[in-house]
Amino acid sequence: MRVLITGFPQPTHIYPLVPYAQALQNAGHEVCVACPGGVEDLITSAGLTAVTTGRAEEVDVDTWAAMEAPDLDEMDRLAEELGFHNAADRDHWEVFYQFFVFATRFYIPRKPRKDIEELVDFARAWKPDLVLWESWFPAGAVAARACGAAHARVVIGPDYGMWSAERFAERQRRAGAASLENPYPSTVARLANRYGFDVDDELLNGQRTIDPLTPELRLTTGPSDIPVRWIPYNGGMAKPSWLHGRPERPRLAFTVGVSTRAFDQGEWRTPKIFEAVSGLDVEVVATLNSDQLVGIDRIPGNVRTVDYLPLSQLLPTCSAVISHGSSGSLWASIAANIPQLITDTGDRHRLDLDNAENKTTAARAQADNAEEKVTERAPDSWISSKFVVDRGAGLRLDHQTQSVEEMRAQIAEVLDGPSYREGAAALHREWLSKPSPADIVPDLEKLAAER
Repeated sequence: MRVLITGFPQPTHIYPLVPYAQALQNAGHEVCVACPGGVEDLITSAGLTAVTTGRAEEVDVDTWAAMEAPDLDEMDRLAEELGFHNAADRDHWEVFYQFFVFATRFYIPRKPRKDIEELVDFARAWKPDLVLWESWFPAGAVAARACGAAHARVVIGPDYGMWSAERFAERQRRAGAASLENPYPSTVARLANRYGFDVDDELLNGQRTIDPLTPELRLTTGPSDIPVRWIPYNGGMAKPSWLHGRPERPRLAFTVGVSTRAFDQGEWRTPKIFEAVSGLDVEVVATLNSDQLVGIDRIPGNVRTVDYLPLSQLLPTCSAVISHGSSGSLWASIAANIPQLITDTGDRHRLDLDNAENKTTAARAQADNAEEKVTERAPDSWISSKFVVDRGAGLRLDHQTQSVEEMRAQIAEVLDGPSYREGAAALHREWLSKPSPADIVPDLEKLAAER
């Protein structure tokens, strides 16, 4: 069969799709990964066929603002209307509204985008039997319906789309009427309506959902549709010689993802973490580029900085990891069977797109108005840190409230404590018990055949 795979064109969204594409290709199916321009090298380097729709464009702050930057007053008003008074619901809502809906609107704005039109045109011309679309990129579902293909949604993190549907439905039951509009379906409708069909649950949630998450991370109450094992993929490179053998002392990985590379100079967690690890008898490998190291006066002697290194190469050589708690880092660490320290703060999730460009860590720290600061909290950090702590597989680090000595003590505790290794091993066994991407290929073949 022919399989079209598509997603939001950023490494953190495309990389999780690669194992499914490779599994289908290895099973003898014809696979194309098609999405707006800019990530074709990531796709082809994985041995896959890339189809580029549109071209990569530089997006400045003014362009972001024009693409319906989140209205924080409206976000707060809707939160009150929905009854989001506890911290958990409020955190989920702010990530949903500012990140998930904004990402959806980025590729489904009020004025149609040529690259999305070209994606639908390609689907209609190539006529796939099956479309797999990443959960932050519902344009893929529209392309599937426009060409008549079966389609499945691939969840790559907390399921904010389904979570919002459940919360708005709950509010409707309480109020007895649909008095509030969920911004996610109405955004997808802009594109669906252009091709002559309405938005329904199947379009928003897929005919099936490929779901690698545990119940704690999923956020939704329903059962997992097609459970699967998250296979970490971070790209490839030649393994450096210093990774060939075992380290002479415990090795600690430090990774904070790609977001601060893209939008900031300086990295707010790093100064304190460097101070904390400098007093430990460990070898630290920090995957930080030059922009993330802006403002760092001294790199401790036991810290090696590398611009890029696949976590699938680094983590198996480590005794523990410090990360920002993204799904990619979380599952790569679980796959490597190591304890985790996840950085998280009590910050609210507040974006400041108008003032985000060129804001250094120092500038943020000196801001007089806290509402104008770019948040020092990663979107999923609190979910991941709670999960790891509750499962006994690690601890939470808060650079805002903890002293260097407190952070150092927690890092040492995780490195030395057998209970954290046991907790990590339990998560690893649970991860191994799930079917691999190759194991679910028959489910996907059946879906295509039925449709």
